[in-house]
Amino acid sequence: MIETSPLVAVIILFSSLLMLLALGLPVVFALGGAGVVCILLLWGPQALSLTVQSAWTTMLFYTLIAIPFFVFMAMILQGSGIADDLFYSMRLWFAGVPGGLAMGVVVICTIVAAMTGISATGVVTMGILALPIMLRLGYNKTIALGPILAGGALGFLIPPSVAFVLYGALVHVSIGRLFMGGIVPGLILSFLYMAYIFVRCSLQPDLGPPLPREERGTFRQKVVSMKSLALPGILIAIVLGTIFAGIASPTESAAAGAVGAMICAAIHRRLNWAMFKEAGISTFKISGMVMWILIGAYTYKAVFFGVGGPALIREFLGGLPVAPVVIIFMMQVSFMILGCFLSELPIMMMTLPAYIPIIEMFGYSKIWFGVLFLVNMQMAYLTPPFGFCLFYMKGVAPPEVSMGDIYRSILPFVGIQFICLMLLLFFPQLALWLPDLVFKAM
Repeated sequence: MIETSPLVAVIILFSSLLMLLALGLPVVFALGGAGVVCILLLWGPQALSLTVQSAWTTMLFYTLIAIPFFVFMAMILQGSGIADDLFYSMRLWFAGVPGGLAMGVVVICTIVAAMTGISATGVVTMGILALPIMLRLGYNKTIALGPILAGGALGFLIPPSVAFVLYGALVHVSIGRLFMGGIVPGLILSFLYMAYIFVRCSLQPDLGPPLPREERGTFRQKVVSMKSLALPGILIAIVLGTIFAGIASPTESAAAGAVGAMICAAIHRRLNWAMFKEAGISTFKISGMVMWILIGAYTYKAVFFGVGGPALIREFLGGLPVAPVVIIFMMQVSFMILGCFLSELPIMMMTLPAYIPIIEMFGYSKIWFGVLFLVNMQMAYLTPPFGFCLFYMKGVAPPEVSMGDIYRSILPFVGIQFICLMLLLFFPQLALWLPDLVFKAM
């Protein structure tokens, strides 16, 4: 055991974590390993019971049961055929508009995000369905790729976002309020994406030409195609409507959503044993990974609190001669930098124990900060070198699409996300108005 000051202990803790990550260890071993090393150095082997307590604490979070349900729902919906029907409908309705197919992709990704809460679903599905058609019709790669990537990332923000469930469990805030807080910013982003596509394609028609007249369909075909919205609408009402109406908790609505997803797949005649088995295996893998990361993270968090880390950082940041909003902006910059190298869960575990006490000290809403965080994480999933959505796209894109094409396509949309982040930073009611309105009325 060594005797040291809180500052030195925090430096040892962070240095251990960064060193283990740099060595290429999985996040769970980096977080848990850094915690165990510091426990042994600071308090000795008798304090290793903290790891057991951390595991037990993680397992007691009832709301985390929602994660496997939401993941299973997303896995089933990915092969259910719903997105195929949606794309056909949007293709008809946006056929005559410059950049219409790209705008339709954004609409579909918004709907898919509201059904699944996972970014990969929209990117993979639209990358397989919509991208080849847009390229065949003469769309520029930038306008064809960018909307799929940016639209898919809306799964982070539009409920039922799995990331909101994790954030709510970690900082102990209402997941229902978080879900409501993500709706308006998500719709703002969706609108801004479509506006950008329309304006740019109107000014440069060769980037996203309208469909030939023979492919635009009749008005009757367009109206009939709207039936494709029925199943997504019902599923969204089951998952989100029951939460907002106070009928069910997020966990209960997630279970209902999983059953609803299987019904949707059965209606489309896509539900079979192979799909069910694959969805189940994927759900076990993803949920197991999340739980192990949480166990490692809670060990790390216990040490951070034990050495007085939150008080140290609160004292430092609180004493800076700048406005609180500047400190919040600095936090957002740190999220952007970390997001280039890590996914949202490790970033939560590394930063929230230090940042949340600051948010509370300044009197800011943790709901608002959570929405800010997830808008930031959308950018993280779209920025190199480790933007996960970029790799999802490369995995399903035609051979003629290079990684350079994917990187270039996302730049305007990351800029739009940054604009939305700044709007939320300076106008918190964009994230708080709807939760306050709904939950005050209940």
